[in-house]
Amino acid sequence: MIKSILALYKTQLLTFKGIGYLFTSIRLVGMNLMALLYIRQRLCPEQIAISQEGVCINYRTLYCQSQHLAMQLALHCGIKPHQKVAIMANNHAILVHTLFAVARLGADIYLLNTELSAAQVNDISNNVKFDCVIYDPDVTALPPIKNSLPTYHESQTSVYSLLTALPLAHQTKIKVTHFAKVTVLTSGTTGRFKMAGRSSKAQNFMRPFLQLLVKLKLSHYKKIYIATPIYHGFGIATLCMSVLLGATMFLTRRFEAKKSCQLIVDNQIEVVTLVPLMLNRMLTYSVDQLKSLSCIITGGAPITAMLVKQTLDQLGKVLFNLYGTSEAGVCMIATPDDLAIKPTTIGRPLKGLCAKLVAKEDKKELYIKCAWSTLGNRWVATGDLADKDAEGFYYLKGRVDDMIVSGGENVYPFELEQHLLSHLEIKDTAVISVPDTEFGQRLVAFVVLVPNSKLTETVLLGWLKSQIARYQMPKKINIIDQLPMTKIGKVDRKRLTQLYLSC
Repeated sequence: MIKSILALYKTQLLTFKGIGYLFTSIRLVGMNLMALLYIRQRLCPEQIAISQEGVCINYRTLYCQSQHLAMQLALHCGIKPHQKVAIMANNHAILVHTLFAVARLGADIYLLNTELSAAQVNDISNNVKFDCVIYDPDVTALPPIKNSLPTYHESQTSVYSLLTALPLAHQTKIKVTHFAKVTVLTSGTTGRFKMAGRSSKAQNFMRPFLQLLVKLKLSHYKKIYIATPIYHGFGIATLCMSVLLGATMFLTRRFEAKKSCQLIVDNQIEVVTLVPLMLNRMLTYSVDQLKSLSCIITGGAPITAMLVKQTLDQLGKVLFNLYGTSEAGVCMIATPDDLAIKPTTIGRPLKGLCAKLVAKEDKKELYIKCAWSTLGNRWVATGDLADKDAEGFYYLKGRVDDMIVSGGENVYPFELEQHLLSHLEIKDTAVISVPDTEFGQRLVAFVVLVPNSKLTETVLLGWLKSQIARYQMPKKINIIDQLPMTKIGKVDRKRLTQLYLSC
């Protein structure tokens, strides 16, 4: 408790001014995302809030521009409290303005993956019934509604044109609203998705935030690079965390290892949030350009023991591995000390969160329960298979819905991936399932070898035969230079399926 108080004091949130601005924000803008921005712009108005491609915006300017945009959106798009607004955009300053402006209007925000197919978007739209959609101009699959607005357009009305428009002659006072939802779409790239909405009530993020603040020593840092898309739960959480800390958020529209490494070294960035595959590519490109990082936060996908060892050996004890769910946000944290001993662990549950393993045939599914879950304080199935050791550390073992039946046997891609990763000459791997006329379904593996390795598919298949059961053997092993990646930094399994079918 003392550590939490000291950390909050260091961020100025737990000072007389900070507490005073909190109560003022509730009265002026309501309990929503804009309240976070109001407090921060009063505490440190000149602190840079956003840095993107050399353009910087301080917190006072971000707040004033977002308030102005809220009025323009109310006038031109008719956005009102409790309406449902879909936002499909990559990481850029206009997206951040839009998030705060829509939240100020009391509308519920739905963050959609920009890579969704037209069929997926239509399915979501039919279920949710959006009132408005705001989108990047390069997004082609949009909800079929008339009330739509691009983030930028050379000749038509856009978020950018509204943002830069002159103030309204007769400004209408915006109604103060509370507890609008921010909803993220999960698993959209697999074809199986669900919506996870989170209220802006303080108890939904303050308790886990305080534990992150202390464990990761976040109050020490002022420069955070959000590498994951903001439309992902990990990304929007980092944005909120950055505002609470009064840190500068560095944004790039798309992740590229070369540009990201250059951004970090040029600005001496201290914190980065990303998924393991992004970290892998950055370490491969340039370790030296990452030396300023004091806190690397990974999550969203399992991390390999090799990547953990490489990071700790080359950058020191800076790596934190987080596990979270759509319903509860961050659930577990593995510290650098934890990872040094147990490299693949997702850590132990946060205080106030309960976890248990429930038998599912021959595996165990992870269930969680906490007061800040969107589904209330009751047990929720995560869909993740897991194990727990004697010291209370948890380890991911794949997904429940990844299991296939091959020749009458239950087979899990994750198990094959782990066996392949135990080979000293395999740097990374991904396993997919494909239809098979004889067995119904079979596994196909894609592997990335360590530099200078001469391994072949034939040698690997021979080695595997002594490691796993016959029904677990892959139909084929493809050796490739690197795994394809989606915009959110996960392995693009659709692309791998296409690669297999094209062979």
